Amino acid sequence: MRGRRLSALALSATMAMGMAACGDDDEPITAGGAQTGGTTATTAAAAATTTTAAAKPTVSTANSSLGTIFVDASGKTLYTWDRDTSPTSTCTGNCAATWPPLMLAAGATTPTAGPGVTDLTAVARPDDPTKMQVVWKDKPLYFYASDTAPGDVKGDGVGGTWHVAKPA
Repeated sequence: MRGRRLSALALSATMAMGMAACGDDDEPITAGGAQTGGTTATTAAAAATTTTAAAKPTVSTANSSLGTIFVDASGKTLYTWDRDTSPTSTCTGNCAATWPPLMLAAGATTPTAGPGVTDLTAVARPDDPTKMQVVWKDKPLYFYASDTAPGDVKGDGVGGTWHVAKPA
């Protein structure tokens, strides 16, 4: 009889823990497993919407020692390469290590143009078709690894084929 009571007690405790872990169907469960009470989830969703709506442009213009140039959202200079003759980049491997491509954020499909910027598109990278590179007037856009601060234009003229991207 004592064994049955222990079994029944163990079964009751297991069921209680299982029910507590499931939570109430009306309350969302957060990643940590706690119920949010509805208000937090609504607030988080509103914050996500606000962040998305206020996204910085993918490409903007800035003044530099070379005149008006294209820059990314953090002010880093963007470049084009004469050897790119189509929207698809030909700069891969070691080239892409020195000249990193301007990529869209994961899940994004179109770049955001700043004031005065037009003709932006995006194409899949030849070395990773799951990633999209930003293209301006059919020219893929890149950074120069030696540019360490916003406004640096050290890559202009490298090899006679790399140029700061400028609005036409």
